[in-house]
Amino acid sequence: MLKKLIFTIGLVVTLAPPAHADPQKFSDQAAATKFCKEGNVVWYNPDSKIYFPPGSQFFGKTKSGGYTCKAFADKEGYRPAKGN
Repeated sequence: MLKKLIFTIGLVVTLAPPAHADPQKFSDQAAATKFCKEGNVVWYNPDSKIYFPPGSQFFGKTKSGGYTCKAFADKEGYRPAKGN
């Protein structure tokens, strides 16, 4: 929703709503674990649409990606890495 502020000099300023990051994509594992609960955190790679569980070779190690909940990754169309 846009809000308009009108100053006494007649100037109208339109403020856009603040941009928020997706609440289920995290840059660190601790924040993801707090949100998703232990055991439900995966590392997702947006380039390949693959996710990696904790303990796997590429968990937290691909150039692009982040931490998210496994259920969210599944919902967004990511698939588990082969062998996981």
